[in-house]
Amino acid sequence: MNAPLSRLALLMAIRAEKEARKSEEDRQRERERLLGSHLAFTTKFFLEKEGQPFSVAPFHPVMCGTLDRVFSGEINRLIINIPPGYGKTELAVINFIARGFAINPRSRFIHASYAEPLALDNSTKVKDVINLPGYQAHWQVSMRPDTNAKGLWRTMAGGHLRAAAAGQPITGFRAGILAEPGFTGALIIDDPLKPDDASSDTMRKFINARWENTFKSRLAHENVPVIVIMQRLHVDDFVAHLLEKSGEHWHMLKLPVLIDGEGQAPGGDVDLIPHGLPDGPLWEHKHSLAQIAVLQLAAHVYHGQYGQEPTVEGGNLFKPGLLPRYEEVPKLVWRAIYADTAQKTKERNDYTVFEHWGQGVDGKAHLLEVVRGRFEAPELEKTAKALWTKCRGKEWPTERYGHLRKMVIEDKVSGTGLIQSLGRSSIPVVALQRDKDKYTRALDVVPAAAAGLVSLPKSAPWLKDFVSELAAFPDGAFDDQVDPFIDAVAEMCGGTTFTLDNL
Repeated sequence: MNAPLSRLALLMAIRAEKEARKSEEDRQRERERLLGSHLAFTTKFFLEKEGQPFSVAPFHPVMCGTLDRVFSGEINRLIINIPPGYGKTELAVINFIARGFAINPRSRFIHASYAEPLALDNSTKVKDVINLPGYQAHWQVSMRPDTNAKGLWRTMAGGHLRAAAAGQPITGFRAGILAEPGFTGALIIDDPLKPDDASSDTMRKFINARWENTFKSRLAHENVPVIVIMQRLHVDDFVAHLLEKSGEHWHMLKLPVLIDGEGQAPGGDVDLIPHGLPDGPLWEHKHSLAQIAVLQLAAHVYHGQYGQEPTVEGGNLFKPGLLPRYEEVPKLVWRAIYADTAQKTKERNDYTVFEHWGQGVDGKAHLLEVVRGRFEAPELEKTAKALWTKCRGKEWPTERYGHLRKMVIEDKVSGTGLIQSLGRSSIPVVALQRDKDKYTRALDVVPAAAAGLVSLPKSAPWLKDFVSELAAFPDGAFDDQVDPFIDAVAEMCGGTTFTLDNL
């Protein structure tokens, strides 16, 4: 009887070993899946921590895929602009740090937010994820008992998280590790300025200056990732400062509450990350079209916090919301193209703009089309000629829309070269010489705009950017579309005439 029992025990032992091996293989596969996908990591541990599924919106995979690129080392300077309440802290702070410690328990993080309680609460939530049984089953990350405060705690492997308000001292701590390959931590800044302080020049300047005098020096080396997650609050907020004055090359994921194409990168040294999302609400369960329409009633707040394209509040010369809108192009007397060329063709901040305008039989100036981009010299000439040809095409019959008379270009820098090259073609070009500054010239056409003598289309792909820039003038980040606007309105409504004879 003993022999059969021994064989049975042996078979059971073999089966148990196989099951254990299989179970370990399954755990290894799950570990690889969680470490390889930020969305998988977040959804698993959010469910375990909160007891309910993480509500995945269409844009969340885009955010998570972008954060995956930070972990892989492909991106080391990242800005995420997104409306409040859309899960940015859960994804880009709490679970990002927790996943970072799973990848490397020696990781060193610095996390800052506009208020200390927020930063400390996030710190606690990171520890809550790490202490989950499901997390510990894969990664035995443990905390040192001698540094277990909310504002600072260390792992037994030598990692740390320092959490503080954006304006607090963080000296003595580094994000990342100097001489260690792979992911070693990050500096994560989540909403460094609260909305109530956005209008204060003193507070904005103080927070903006933190990049140079504090944050930058806390990186163990230049390739340590920096992630800035925030809603836009002002034309000169922390994001604007980083893009224009940090000297760093940034990647930006720009997610407005209402998607309308891929959007446009702001000025500065930045690559806009394509989101690939369909037009419409960013997260319809959060804000429907009807609810977005209510948000839009507070235009200044909407453009910044929800649209991610801040404008100047009050004191603007032009009120584009009051300009008449047309559904069908009115009957015109004549048309012209007005151009503002970039100061430097290789300058990232500069755009070239071509605007197609028509003077109506009603005496108004009607904006018909805008072409805007950063063009090198050969492409600049090609773009100008293509637009001229299009505006003389069959869709613009002269019996209804008048003749296309000329192209008006300021005679400066890249404009001078364009005037010369187009002059060798059959395009009638007016070389414009200015004798007033832009603000003074703008004052000359304000009465015509205020009197309703300037009209815009009801809808156009370029309209949102045009209106935002016009509303922000003279304090906006860009004014390249304003120059041709002024020229067109001055000529069509103000009695100014740009011809070859008087220039």
